Amino acid sequence: MTTPIPRKRLRNSFAINVAGAVIPLVVALVTVPMYVAHIGEARYGVMSIVWVLLGYFGFLDLGLSRAASNSLAKISPSEHAERSSVLVTSIVLNLCMAVIGTVILIFASGYLLQSVLSVPDNIKPEIASAIPWIACLLPLALVQGVGIGAIESRENFLTANILQVFGTTFGQVVPVLFAVFVSPSLSVVIPAAALSRGFSVLLVLFVVYHTEKPLRLRDFDRQKARSLLGYGGWITVSSVVTPFLNTLDQVVIGRVLGVSSVTYYSVPMNLVMRSQLITNALARTLFPRLSSSSRADATLVAERSMIVSAILYAGFCSTGIIFLRPFLTLWINPGFSDMAGGLGVILLVGAWVNALTFAPYALLQGQGRPDLTAKLHLAQALPYFALLYVLTHQFGLLGAAAAFAIRSVFDFVILVLISPMQRSCLAKLLPTFALLLASCAAEYLLRDNLAMMFVYGVFIWLAVTALTKFQEGALFDQIMELGMAALRRRTRS
Repeated sequence: MTTPIPRKRLRNSFAINVAGAVIPLVVALVTVPMYVAHIGEARYGVMSIVWVLLGYFGFLDLGLSRAASNSLAKISPSEHAERSSVLVTSIVLNLCMAVIGTVILIFASGYLLQSVLSVPDNIKPEIASAIPWIACLLPLALVQGVGIGAIESRENFLTANILQVFGTTFGQVVPVLFAVFVSPSLSVVIPAAALSRGFSVLLVLFVVYHTEKPLRLRDFDRQKARSLLGYGGWITVSSVVTPFLNTLDQVVIGRVLGVSSVTYYSVPMNLVMRSQLITNALARTLFPRLSSSSRADATLVAERSMIVSAILYAGFCSTGIIFLRPFLTLWINPGFSDMAGGLGVILLVGAWVNALTFAPYALLQGQGRPDLTAKLHLAQALPYFALLYVLTHQFGLLGAAAAFAIRSVFDFVILVLISPMQRSCLAKLLPTFALLLASCAAEYLLRDNLAMMFVYGVFIWLAVTALTKFQEGALFDQIMELGMAALRRRTRS
């Protein structure tokens, strides 16, 4: 007899992933001012560039973290030998790529930090001694990604988030303590960051080994290596092209309108994109389930998750549309709000559509078709650049925001059409989209009436509650039932 699985498991996993995304933001808000105060703006600028470099070199993961999570989610936890083969193969491949990346990173970071960027002379010796430590961070990051993917493949999101939050917090706090009590020199702070990251990675590997043991080097499988690289290669294409598409608007604005205009665009854009942490957490929660379920069950889970998130995120975006101008006025100044407030309205509408792509995107990748998402990203690069350039040249910052919104709509509709999702699910989004459009009209009409804006804000959440209750009912319960049925079938097999 199968042991009943708690109905709230998916809901709890989702809440855990949201918390795991929010806590690092809070830690950063606390520690960044401490960094700047104790090591100075120049040294902190160098550290920021180091994190950017590590982010770019993250493509050397070759999508193996996602590939391993997808493959392990399809393998029963009782099949230790099969799981060990996938894990060992992924880790060995990542370490091989890390060796290559480390050598390149040593020369690239040294040349960039010492010769290309304008760095004060007194900091250059510190950078030279810290470069080997910077290079050590890359293999740590790659190995940790595979380990977290293995933990998440079992849907053990609590453990994964505890490890990641601890690693982030430890990695932020320890270097600050060294800067305060030892020395603000980068030759001290960066090694402290590397050692603290190394400790957190060892914790991840310990948990993985304890959960998945026995893990043996002889379990490396060349055939699995080809399969993982085939899947991960397309993930890598998306992971390289997507950041390029997401930052292209700021590059074009800087070229067409000047770098000062980038600030008015980037601030609301960063706020808008950070608001997607809820849908990102939902995508992370569902990916193992979409990987392990049948095509029919995974499609239903994706469709219903998309509709739930569309309604809930529309509540946030509609509220943001109404209150973004007053917020920017208080946070920065009225002049900035006048320049950036209108952009934020368009960006929030585009962000709502953009956030919904998580469902068909995760469905396609979970069901073994990452090539389709990668090809779509490649295909839209040139048309998006042309659209962005023309609209920015003709309409300025509003044109750039409109180009982002148009690309989001195109991306979402095409992903739905090429995925197994039913086309009729698009019609179910129309009432929620109408709420967004009504909020745009209300923002224009109520801009100078703060009391009425608050009244409309209450209306937004009443509308969201009504849409959730009357349009889709208890969708989260339906999603969980589908997921639990898939798990019960796996348990019996």
